[in-house]
Amino acid sequence: MENNKYITVSALNRYLQYRFDNDKNLQMVYLKAEISNIRLVKGILYFSLKDNESEIDGIMFSNVYRNLKFKPVDGMTVLVTGKVGIYIRRGRYSITALKMEESGLGDAYLQFLQIKDKLQREGLFDPKYKQPIPKMSEKIGVVTSATGDAIQDIQSTIENRFPLAQIYLYPSLVQGQNAPKNLIAAIKKANKDNIVDILIITRGGGSIEDLSCFNDEALARVIFESKIPTVSAVGHESDFTIIDFVSSMRAPTPTGAAVLVTRDKKDIINELKQTKRQLSHLFRRKLIDSFNDYDRIINSYGFKNFADILKKKEDNLNNLMNHLHLVSPKKLIEASYTKVDDLQNRLKAINLSSKIDNLINEVNDKTKSINYFFKLKINDAEKVINQRIDKLILLNPLNLMQKGYTVTYQDKKILSSIKQVDKDKKLITRFSDGKVISIIEGVEK
Repeated sequence: MENNKYITVSALNRYLQYRFDNDKNLQMVYLKAEISNIRLVKGILYFSLKDNESEIDGIMFSNVYRNLKFKPVDGMTVLVTGKVGIYIRRGRYSITALKMEESGLGDAYLQFLQIKDKLQREGLFDPKYKQPIPKMSEKIGVVTSATGDAIQDIQSTIENRFPLAQIYLYPSLVQGQNAPKNLIAAIKKANKDNIVDILIITRGGGSIEDLSCFNDEALARVIFESKIPTVSAVGHESDFTIIDFVSSMRAPTPTGAAVLVTRDKKDIINELKQTKRQLSHLFRRKLIDSFNDYDRIINSYGFKNFADILKKKEDNLNNLMNHLHLVSPKKLIEASYTKVDDLQNRLKAINLSSKIDNLINEVNDKTKSINYFFKLKINDAEKVINQRIDKLILLNPLNLMQKGYTVTYQDKKILSSIKQVDKDKKLITRFSDGKVISIIEGVEK
């Protein structure tokens, strides 16, 4: 009989629902709170409302969400009007938002924006500093909690996609006040070990408070300085943290990160099959070409008549050798030496030196004779010239004119008779020291 006092969980939750539905204070509630952990699923908005001490889940159906005049973001302070109720299956109560207005941004979100703006101005988000992600990583580092769902999701995804890859876990806190220091230490250790090709920094979903450790400025700077390419995969697809902007690449989820840094074994197998087909085709083509070359060679004239062609080549070679023996430089040099010796002997026989001396003496004698002959000729020529000069001096008109003789011209012609005179033209009379121009007044015979 005593067991009758126990009720089922469903009965308790239905009783609580009854109490919620009949409490006037819960039918229309007005809250001012910071919104976080926002998720939009099939047009329905899920979120959390919180203050410094407490938190409540919230839901907004699509008909209300479509009429919002702003887009809610994590960290924003909002004014919510709604009804509080309980979800019987889970036994969790929440507020169904009937109206939502923007009030302002929360402190955490403002701090997030300040850090983001500062690092962006310093250039930490600039794409030119981001390292390229390897096309296929065989050694993958993961910075996350050793007991979280993120590492399990990554391991199972990589095992299915690319089981040859090795996973190196660098365990760290991913939530709470000490998480940034833990994350920094894990990233530095990975860089010091220098084993992995890529480094995934990840954790599963959570509220904005749960993910706040990934907004740490010092953590962002360590990721920026990492020599290993980094992939951030924090929270859900709609969640953004500072490390998403500074990492080499962002993945929407831990599973997405595992997909991003690996290649599907099916794709690799297909590529290998395609490569094998291409190699087989190329090998077959090469084999056919080689066979055709072989067939062409063995059927060629040169191959079939190789012995005859070789015999002809040998004969040609022997002829060339004989000819080279006859005209070889050694033979030519020896013949030249013989000729030189013969010439030297002939020169000795004819006593060339004595003959040259005789010729020189003969040349000297003839030179003296020629000089004497030329001297006589020159003297005779000088006498003749002098005689002719004397005659020229005597016959020189200028010498006669100095004695009083003159020459008369008309039209540049010398007049030798009065008959040649034209009375209408001027006369020019030339003296030894000048000329006189005259007008004819009359002519007398």
